[in-house]
Amino acid sequence: MKYSKRFIRNFLLLLLKLLGICTRLLPWRLGVHFGGVLGTLAFYLLKRERKRSHEGLKVAFGGEKSDRALRIIARANFCNLGKGLIEILNLHTLNKKQLENYISLEGEEYLKAATVSGKGVILITGHIGNWELMAAALSMRGYRLHVIAAPLYDPRIDELIIRLRADFNVETISRGSPSSSRKILSVLKSKEILGLLIDQDTRVDGVFVNFFNKKAHTPAGAAQLALRSGAETMMCFVTRLPGDRHRITIEKPMHLYRSGNKNQDIENNTAMFTARIEEHVKQYPEQWVWMHRRWRTKPEEISRDRETR
Repeated sequence: MKYSKRFIRNFLLLLLKLLGICTRLLPWRLGVHFGGVLGTLAFYLLKRERKRSHEGLKVAFGGEKSDRALRIIARANFCNLGKGLIEILNLHTLNKKQLENYISLEGEEYLKAATVSGKGVILITGHIGNWELMAAALSMRGYRLHVIAAPLYDPRIDELIIRLRADFNVETISRGSPSSSRKILSVLKSKEILGLLIDQDTRVDGVFVNFFNKKAHTPAGAAQLALRSGAETMMCFVTRLPGDRHRITIEKPMHLYRSGNKNQDIENNTAMFTARIEEHVKQYPEQWVWMHRRWRTKPEEISRDRETR
């Protein structure tokens, strides 16, 4: 690793720890507000991420919103991410009652019914709102939750996030690890809950489906698991509300496409999940991670990769 990259990673890790320590001394709402200020500052300082956010917003809303409107959304997005970071770093300081005061839950009846169905539950969501907070809140309500997550670029930051999840009894299943497949099936057989985020372009088995009318390479794992396991499959979202409260919404179990054509069923169900995520992003565009390069992978790249195998 180059010295400059090592220095940046060490600096980021130290910064995260210092932010957690400093904001822990503040009242919760003031700490979250401070995170918003930091996020807004990052919007002006991080030129590359700001540019990527604008490019993503342009793909999604360029035909209906002005550049000024897109810039306002991007700035609000950075602000929300800054707030979310402080919430994640200090989440373990809240007790169950405090957490419930900040978070409401709609559609819990669907989740309760699904957990007793005997097939396990697959919860599908995206990187919108504070998804880490959602996992913690559901776990504190007594649900056994496991999340599939890709290892982060720095093992130390990865370990920090895993430990923060573990504080709320949320287990992290590291995607691609030797035991991940066995563990995933074990979770569903145990009638527990598996959480997946499927709205990023990552190097996993995927299919191309529409996301804001443009083909996006999308992880196929959720559809594969849902079809294979027979688990109840539901969409869920967490939304930041005025006053920095949050609303978790659990939706009715989805009826999967089952035509008998495995590949087509995987693509159709992945498209259905993605369309629902898109609808939510349209409602709350300032809460999605626009700096992620969602349309990075092109279909021809996948074709070339398969040909060289």
